[in-house]
Formats: sequence, structure tokens, C-alpha cells
Amino acid sequence: MAAVDLQVLFGLVLYFGLNSLTVDTLNDLGSIRGNPLLMFWAVWHVAAMVGVVVFVRIGRVLALSAKTPRQRRRGRLVAFASATVVMLAGMPWPGLSYARPLFRGW
Repeated sequence: MAAVDLQVLFGLVLYFGLNSLTVDTLNDLGSIRGNPLLMFWAVWHVAAMVGVVVFVRIGRVLALSAKTPRQRRRGRLVAFASATVVMLAGMPWPGLSYARPLFRGW
């Protein structure tokens, strides 16, 4: 959970502070309609990562409130597996219209 929280902090700094694309997009939200790159970064990526944080928090609550070790494991497994699937779906994989390279400079 601490790793996800740290990633959220870095993501917010990048999103609102260091990335001029998102700052310009947020100033003119009408520009994202026909542009899949802007739509992904302004809407889908943010929504997916918020979903990841929600699933991780749910997993922690389920683990703390479960009565048996089996319920703890099952709750964490379901919540963290869901978070992983949403995280992978919200990433800009190479080959997609909004893709980013896996390694810069290649």
C-alpha cells in the first residue's frame, strides 16, 4: 500500500506540475474529444489509477476486518488482483494509439 501511495504522489506531481500537456488539456477540456492521446491521459489513465488506489484500500480494510486468516487472504487476493488488472489496463502500452515507449531512446 505504501508503494501505491508513493506512486500516487509522484503521479500527481508529474500530472499537475511537470507535464505541460496535461496542464494545457485541463485548461481546454473540449480539445480531448477527437484526440485519443489527450483522452487517455486526461480521463482514462487518471480514472484507472484512482480505481487502483480504491482497490488497494479495500484490500487493506478487508485484511484488517476479516475474522479468519482464510478470509484475510481471500479478501486481499481479490482486491489486489483487481487492482493489478486495472493498473495494467490503465497503462500506455506500446502499439496502442496513445502508447509510450517502454525504454526511452530506443
